Parts: sequence; C-alpha cells; structure tokens
Amino acid sequence: MLVLAFAVRGLKEFGEPARKALIIGHSPAERRGRTIGAYYLIRDLIVTVGAFFGAALWRCNPQLNFLIAACVGALGTVCYVLTLKRPAPQPAT
Repeated sequence: MLVLAFAVRGLKEFGEPARKALIIGHSPAERRGRTIGAYYLIRDLIVTVGAFFGAALWRCNPQLNFLIAACVGALGTVCYVLTLKRPAPQPAT
C-alpha cells in the first residue's frame, strides 16, 4: 500500500514543469524568483489550512469529511466548466 501511495502521489508532479513555466512566463524578469516563491508560499498555506480543516472534519465525522470534499470537488468542476473559454465555431468552407 505504501508503494501504491507513493506512486499516486508522484502523479501530481506531471504538471509541475508546465505550471512552473506558466508562472515564469507571466512574471517580470527581475522578479521571477520572488514570484515563484510567492506562488509556492500561497499554495502551501492553502494546502496546509485544508489539511487541518480536513483533520478537524474527520474527528467530527469521517462521512461528513468525504461529503464536503466531494461537494467542493463538484463545485470546482462546475466553476471550471462555466469559465472555460471555448473557441468560436468556424464557418464551414
């Protein structure tokens, strides 16, 4: 199970080079290091707060924890779909 958990956790790293390139591409050259550092600080603070919130929910009720996580995931999916920019249809040639 530990090997499986390690492999699943490693899947997260597939998007890392593209994400970092996107951050670098949108940051001013003279502030790239600070921009990357600020991104990772903000991301890790959010993840840490989420972990503590999940632990508190788990102590209250594991089923509630799962239900809230599923709702947040569904809400995120809906927000993504609603804000997705679709290309305009091209006229037939």
